[in-house]
Amino acid sequence: MKLRIPLAAFALAATLTACGSGPTKRVHPSTASIQQLAVQADGSWKFDLRIQNFSTMPMHYSSLKATVVVAGTDVGEISIAPNMDIVANGGDVVEATLKTSAKLPASGDFAYTLKGTIDTSEPKESFPFERSSRLSPVPGVPNTYR
Repeated sequence: MKLRIPLAAFALAATLTACGSGPTKRVHPSTASIQQLAVQADGSWKFDLRIQNFSTMPMHYSSLKATVVVAGTDVGEISIAPNMDIVANGGDVVEATLKTSAKLPASGDFAYTLKGTIDTSEPKESFPFERSSRLSPVPGVPNTYR
């Protein structure tokens, strides 16, 4: 009986110590990719950009600046202020528009690269990123690529 009380107190203290700090918060570099590109009637390009938060905590995204390269040609720079929170290990989509005189390849899919910086205000971080992938025409939706 005398041994039970100190053991119970020790077990309770160990449990409270283990739970006191909560989960570890880790900040990992964020990235962005083109989810969809649509050429508008005025010739401008409308992007749906997916921002991905790989951190173990929510982050507030304040700006994104990136150079857009399509089929090996630099077509311009996008700069937006998303002003949005993204949950831990989550993603969200924002819109950006680019006025450019560049033309997309005449047919089929094409490669693209986004290279720039994503800034967060909470916590205060700046993440350089580079993302390359391919976009393909959306069947039945003219001038739209995913």
